[in-house]
Amino acid sequence: MEINWGSKDLPGDVRLPGIDSSTVVLVTGGSGAIGSRCAEAFLLLGAKVAIMSRSKSSVDATAERLAKVGEVLAIAGDVSNEDDADRSVREVLARWGRLDVLVTCAAIGGHWSVEETDASLIDKMMSANVKGTLLMIRAATAPMKAQKHGRIITVSSVMGHRATPNSFLYGASKAAVAHATRSLAVELGPFGITVNCLSPANTPTQLRAVEEAPGTPTDSKGHAPGSEDKLPLRRRGDFDDYVSPILFFASDLASYVTGADVLADGGLSLLRA
Repeated sequence: MEINWGSKDLPGDVRLPGIDSSTVVLVTGGSGAIGSRCAEAFLLLGAKVAIMSRSKSSVDATAERLAKVGEVLAIAGDVSNEDDADRSVREVLARWGRLDVLVTCAAIGGHWSVEETDASLIDKMMSANVKGTLLMIRAATAPMKAQKHGRIITVSSVMGHRATPNSFLYGASKAAVAHATRSLAVELGPFGITVNCLSPANTPTQLRAVEEAPGTPTDSKGHAPGSEDKLPLRRRGDFDDYVSPILFFASDLASYVTGADVLADGGLSLLRA
């Protein structure tokens, strides 16, 4: 298997400093498109990887596929459930005795106007995107403090930086994740834990619907035809465009980087909302 970063195909024996066979990674949303690709990339770099997802059948199937690449642990659980969040970390520790990297990919998306938004939608969005992220970080903090080392990578969105119609709720949830990242970087830094954020855009995933207005015609990949012509880099992002910054944050190349929020968006955020 190969990791494709941009236009370059890198063989599976490529290494990054700080990521090797002793590295233990937990990826939430691990059966999703970006989460599973992230897990695969860590496995190709030699790490041991646990993937977490609400669907047991989905996470088991993903783990079975990834087991062909490296050592993987499937964990079924809801990140917004406190017991599940704590249990996921316990399972990782029981299996490998440590936790070096947490990547919080689990999230939901959606388009609603302010009039359509009710308490149940607010609770659902904030629970999955904000509460779930914070509960997972809380659970991971204790073992990382004990190790005096840890890498936490949250996943926000370009929508947390832009104002667009009918996306205020999703945008607010992702802006909260980015702000929490900065605050936690300050709080956890003295314990040797870095906390950084990735804000992707134009992702070829099921969350793609939040990046185009409802009813916008799309191609087979969920992109609005010709819409890439509006981006400074003139192309939509691929999975590895988003995985690469995560690997950087997890590696020793970023040992002096914390509280950062990388916009992997092809320049979208530089344009008018």
